[in-house]
Order: sequence, then structure tokens, then C-alpha cells
Amino acid sequence: MFEDNAILTTLSDKVNDLITKYDELCKTNEELRNEIVTLKAQNEAKSNQIMRLEEDLDKKNTEADDVMRKIEAVLGR
Repeated sequence: MFEDNAILTTLSDKVNDLITKYDELCKTNEELRNEIVTLKAQNEAKSNQIMRLEEDLDKKNTEADDVMRKIEAVLGR
């Protein structure tokens, strides 16, 4: 009888440990999911920023080409 109680106590302790570990892992998982959401939002913002910068660069390159053509036209006269 005492041995049965000891086994039940041991099993109960192990189950409680597993439940505690499960709860901790669920919390960690939720934190990681939240971090993923945050990082995805940051990635989207950076992608948009890069796209705007590329558009600005294209515009500046076009302006520089226009200025260069004007200079060449003046020098070619």
C-alpha cells in the first residue's frame, strides 16, 4: 500500500512537472509568435523604405542624366 502511494506521488509530481513545463513552453511560444509579428511588420516597413529610396534614386539618376545631356548640348555647340 505504501509503495502504491509512493508511485502515485511520484507520478503526480512528474505530471505536475510536465504541466509546468508545458505552460512555460506555451508562454515562450506565444512570445515568439508576437516577436514574429513584430519582425514581419518591421520587415514590411523596411521593404517600403527601400522601395521609396530606390524610386528616389531612379528619379535622381534621371535628373542627373538630364543635366548631363544639357551640359553636353552646351559643350557640343
